[in-house]
Amino acid sequence: MLNSESAIPLYIQLKQAILEDINNKVYRPGEKLPTEPELGEKYNVSRITVRKAVVDLVNEGYLIKQQGKGTFVNHAKIKRELVSVNGYSEYMISAGNKPQQKIVSLAIKEASLELAQTLQIPEGSQILELRRILYLDNQPLSHEISTYPLSLFPKLDQYIKENHSMHQILKDQYGIAPAFNNKVLNVVFANQEVADFLECNKSDPLYELEKIAYDKDKKTIYHSFLYYHISRVSFTISSEFTSQ
Repeated sequence: MLNSESAIPLYIQLKQAILEDINNKVYRPGEKLPTEPELGEKYNVSRITVRKAVVDLVNEGYLIKQQGKGTFVNHAKIKRELVSVNGYSEYMISAGNKPQQKIVSLAIKEASLELAQTLQIPEGSQILELRRILYLDNQPLSHEISTYPLSLFPKLDQYIKENHSMHQILKDQYGIAPAFNNKVLNVVFANQEVADFLECNKSDPLYELEKIAYDKDKKTIYHSFLYYHISRVSFTISSEFTSQ
């Protein structure tokens, strides 16, 4: 129980109590928190006190609100090296996690002028557009939209399966692997479609990571957009210091 006689405000005490429960695995990552009335009854405090404590914990990244669903314990942020060439599956395996992916759609389209220039192919050329949801601990981590030139990867759609690494498919079937890439990181706001995929609220801030991957001969392999909720990932940059 909280101490109403303490000089420490009740909402601060409640925050500390909830954090202790999270650290002690009473509430696990991804688990739904009790409702405000339930928390108020458990700790014998008002709903206003509960709401202030929960709002603070959401703002500090410990909890995450999902509209119409409730408040959940947030997963610890993963760290992604911004300049890394490895893909999702390679990263997950290296971090000791199991890759888990869900294909949202797979379609053959004609390249727009802008996309054709990016992929170094003629406008109107056939491309494969792949949309997937990438997971961490059974929770959506990223929504990915990737495009591949079919002139470089004929019949690519026949090889794509759920929970298969795209980098591994390109290497095994075509003998092509990414050697380096260009990336642009922006912050955008979730539309309803992406919010549904990432199980977050519409207009929540997201990281938008645009990537263009190249082979060793500087030929464009693919172009992609990846969308991450900002509470679920941190991007790092490593650089090597050399003295002059």
